[in-house]
This record gives sequence, C-alpha cells and structure tokens, in this order.
Amino acid sequence: MKASSILLSLAAAAIASAQDPFYNITTPPFNLLIASEDHSINTTLSACHVGAALESLCLSNGNFGSSPTPLRAAEFQFNTSIYSQTAEPPILATGILTWWLRTDVDTKYSSSASFSYDPTTDLALPIIFPGEENAILLSWDAQNKLTIQSYIRGVNGNGSYKNFYRWYACETYYGSYNYKNLAWGLGADVPENQSCVPVNVTRVFV
Repeated sequence: MKASSILLSLAAAAIASAQDPFYNITTPPFNLLIASEDHSINTTLSACHVGAALESLCLSNGNFGSSPTPLRAAEFQFNTSIYSQTAEPPILATGILTWWLRTDVDTKYSSSASFSYDPTTDLALPIIFPGEENAILLSWDAQNKLTIQSYIRGVNGNGSYKNFYRWYACETYYGSYNYKNLAWGLGADVPENQSCVPVNVTRVFV
C-alpha cells in the first residue's frame, strides 16, 4: 500500500510538472446535487475509487456494491480558459469539471472528468483522471444545471445551439468496482441499463 502511494505521488508529480494548464480560470468549490423528477434520487455526488488515481462520480448515499455506506460529498471546481473567446448568449461558457487528488504526503494534484466509453453499451461514464487531457467540455445553464451544449445543424445549413441533459444515475461497473454512478446517455433513447434513472445535476457553491 505504501509503495502504491509513492508511485501515485510520483505519477501525479510528473503530470503536474508538465506544461501549464490550458483551463486556468477556476471557480470556488461546489457540491454536485443530483435529483430525479420522482424524488426517488436526491443526493450529492462523491469521488469513488475505481483504480490508481481514478475516480467515478458516485452517489453519496451509498447503499450499493463497492459503496455500502454513505460518503462525504466531493468538492468540485469548474475551470475555463483565458484563451477562450467570451461566450455570448445563447452560447454558454464551456470548461472542465475538476477535482483535487490528494495523497498521503499532504499534497494535491488537479484531476478532471473525462468520458469512458464501452462499445457494448449506450452509456458514457465520467471518470476523473489526473490532468486535463481528453476532459469533457461542459457548461452550466441559468439554473446552474450541468449541460452539454452542441450546435445542431438544420436544413439549408441553418442551425442553432441546444442544451442536452442526458444524465442518469445507474448501477455500473468500472474495472472490478461497482457503484451507483452518474452516467451520460449516448443518444436520445432510454439506456438499455434498466437501473438507470434520469436525473438533473446542479451545482451548489460551498
């Protein structure tokens, strides 16, 4: 265990010593609240271990699989970039969801959420990796709900921006770990995973 912690620290240090991050404007910390329309799910999100320096966004109330007991809500931040153009409505500002990876040597390293895809499913699982490479570009709407905005091209070259809210709380596996995790539905259809419940994800600053 101690050797693993040292290796983790060295790997994170190597990442931190690389080039300066592109997403260099950081918000104050916040919690992520998830809720379903029928109120069967109403909890926060935590960072749950799924591998070396890897975390999933699991439901804090636990009571399932690798998380049988409640967990403390994780504190996240949202990073944007000084190099990006200022967004003007209806375009939303885009950035990445970040979380501090802490080691047992009283140090911390920035990690960000990236989608993990399984070609046999219709879900993408947000996994927190060290650094910001391949991070998901996310936005917040006027109600502080987490969304992915995309330009939808129409006929004759016309189009408009649309906000998508395809978030689900699902029983999922990643490696040997199974949690109730936040997941993203790939496409407009209901996911094949019958445990999935549609949810909204809202940030609340701490």
